[in-house]
Amino acid sequence: MAGEPVSSFPNEEAPSLRVLIVEDNVFIALDLEAQVMDMGHAVVGLAATAKVAIETSRTTRPDVAIVDLQLADGSRGQDVALVLMEEMEIPSIIVSGSLHQVTEADKAAIRPLAMLSKPLLPEELRQVFETAYAARTAV
Repeated sequence: MAGEPVSSFPNEEAPSLRVLIVEDNVFIALDLEAQVMDMGHAVVGLAATAKVAIETSRTTRPDVAIVDLQLADGSRGQDVALVLMEEMEIPSIIVSGSLHQVTEADKAAIRPLAMLSKPLLPEELRQVFETAYAARTAV
């Protein structure tokens, strides 16, 4: 039907990535949550600090995390992404207006699925999710 979202996923059922959103701005976090859910994925948690993000990841085991760089309480998204990758093998999508803050060493350690600038375009996120979903189902 005209006006309905089009999925480029191979099957008719919505893919089910489990996504953690790590963002300290409540309005951005809620917008990301709506985008993720509109794409047919499940949001397993919202976290505004590194500590909460890591604790939430340990209990919910997301497939992927969307991570902002500058978090509440002065914590850093780079630190979250590093722990998620090294300890839990959870990849991250870095989303920030300050991507220049990510060093080459950070990139090498974190191995992000993507680094996207704010404001985020939904199609950019959809493409990264398609890649993540394909990688997950290929295992």
